[in-house]
Order: sequence, then structure tokens, then C-alpha cells
Amino acid sequence: MTKYNENGLPRRLMNKWNLFYHLPNNTDWSLASYIPVMEDIENADSILLLNEKISDIVIKNCMLFVMKSGISPLWEDPQNRNGGCFSYKILNKHVHDIWKQLFFLICGESLFTDKDYNDNVNGITISPKKNFCIVKIWMKTTTHQDITKVSHIPNLIANECIFKAHAPEY
Repeated sequence: MTKYNENGLPRRLMNKWNLFYHLPNNTDWSLASYIPVMEDIENADSILLLNEKISDIVIKNCMLFVMKSGISPLWEDPQNRNGGCFSYKILNKHVHDIWKQLFFLICGESLFTDKDYNDNVNGITISPKKNFCIVKIWMKTTTHQDITKVSHIPNLIANECIFKAHAPEY
């Protein structure tokens, strides 16, 4: 059942989000190579619909980027330059469920148990490999590196995570 706000509109998100894809065999890493799937996602119903429609095959074989509106999926973006990411190696058998949970949590501003961390999240990405995927949580700065602040997601294992600063090419 869809819940509406007092104006009869679908539940609004605190921020707008954009979903992009990039084909893994594409060697062009310019902004033009990131194809928008949906832009300015602003309500929870759109997130639910997108998560239903994105198949397991797409998640395991395509690079996906969910970024806060106004932030491109490039390290060189001014909002990403001084940041970094939490990076996880996820077995293919768990990747679909983990991606869906991450998508829900990031758009609901509850990916972390700490509000300051949630305020500094720029996006999430998934990159397919042979038998696993790399999932990253992009942060605006490198000052938020405490992995224990990530909300609990089954099979997202904290001790298998590293934090890496972005290395933009200016």
C-alpha cells in the first residue's frame, strides 16, 4: 500500500538520487559514458519500483551507480575529490540482496547508524568481476572511515571491507 504525505503525494526522500549504468567492457570513462537509467528520484515508490525491475543478471554484469543528485559518478567531481569509499568484495550469490538493501538504505538516508556519516554519503556503486562484485559506498570526505557505523546488512561483512581515498586525475 502506498503511503502519501499530507498533500497526497508519494513519500518524499530527503535528497534526490540518480541511477546510472556503465558497461564493464567500455574503456571510455568520461561522464558521457555513464548512461542515466533514472534521474532525480525523489520518492520511495520510485525506489521500490526500480529495485523490483533491476534483475539479478543486470546487477551481476553491469556497473551501476546510485549518486546523490548533482554529483557525477566520477572521482574528479568536486563533491568526490576529497572523499573515499568503503569497498567490499561480495560473492555473486549475495550481491542481489545486498545491492537492493544498499539502494533502499542510501535513498532513505539510513545507510549508516550515524547521521553525520549519512550526511556525507555521495553514492554507491557495483562493479562485476568473475565470481564476485565490488560494492563501494562513496563518501564526500575521508574523515568518516569507521566501518562499524554501516547499518547491518546480512552478508555485508565489516572485516572484509577497506576504506580507500579517491585518486582523482585532474
